[in-house]
Amino acid sequence: MRRHRRRTLGAAGIAVVAVTVALASTPSAEGSPEAGLGATSAAPGATDGGTLSPVVSHALQGEVVPPRLGEVEHMCALLTSCDRLPIPPSLIPPDFKSCVTTMANEMTSPTAVNFSLMMRECGLGASSCAGLRGCVLRGANPDECAGRGRQGVVGFCDVDGRALACWHEQVLSVRDCPRGGEQCLVVEGQATCALGPCSAVIPESQKAACSASGTHVLRCERGKLASLDCAAFGLRCSTSSDGAAACATGGPPCTATGNRCDGNAAVGCVNGHEVRVDCVSADLVCSTSDGGVSIGACVEPQAPSACDPSAKAKCSGVDIDYCFAGKNRSYFCKALGFGRCESGPSGTRCVP
Repeated sequence: MRRHRRRTLGAAGIAVVAVTVALASTPSAEGSPEAGLGATSAAPGATDGGTLSPVVSHALQGEVVPPRLGEVEHMCALLTSCDRLPIPPSLIPPDFKSCVTTMANEMTSPTAVNFSLMMRECGLGASSCAGLRGCVLRGANPDECAGRGRQGVVGFCDVDGRALACWHEQVLSVRDCPRGGEQCLVVEGQATCALGPCSAVIPESQKAACSASGTHVLRCERGKLASLDCAAFGLRCSTSSDGAAACATGGPPCTATGNRCDGNAAVGCVNGHEVRVDCVSADLVCSTSDGGVSIGACVEPQAPSACDPSAKAKCSGVDIDYCFAGKNRSYFCKALGFGRCESGPSGTRCVP
């Protein structure tokens, strides 16, 4: 069960997972285990059908369109309740309320252009545990880790060139190396995706650099050339004033660290380029006054203090009752086929 796996992830496993997800917020279809699942074999940033995903389409315009709260609730019901998910547990908040709060804030911020494609396109798009597992696996065999990872996290390359991490004989993460034009390699017991060995042009000690096409961030890691595919997120590689490369939008250059309002769009600065957050799409507004409750870069206007935001979620029959942005919320566990609500040491969630 998922909760057992969280408890048994020892110090060695946590260290490996930390390395595995170190690039989790970096815009890359190749450079992070979960972001790689958002890349496709058709074209950078495209869905498997060959068309651009909504996330990428908006990013190309320098925009973030955050999901509505109901969509985040559905995603968090699956993330906190489904077992055997091939997702590092460090990426999933421990209970339903903390998941909703964390994900809503992250996906309503300018930095959402860098947010995990797996969470946005698999998490938001799935309507069942089976659907979420299938999306995250991206074709990998769910039984591929049988007999592997009994004593700790172990990486290997499957027959199709995917980089898998196994823990307690279950798939912990998947990186689809071929989709990013990379090859799977096992380095120090962990599987990784790389373009090949490093060269004199990009040595181990050099800062990350942009590829000649401007679509990738390149850097040398342990003798292998790792690439971060900005194009998979609808972004491009940009070099900052200190010479470091990062993925950014095509928006106007900026240096400000705070947000400003342009109507009901919150405008922020990420890696030296503007990002616009469409607050209206999440039924929110942009405001620089003290009124309302902040959700990411947007505001829930005039939210009543009808509940204690620090109170833990609780079960009410098959519902999860919790406080979000000063308002009482209730999530119906049977909305996605779960049988009941359960509260325990790790939090409150839906269960079969």
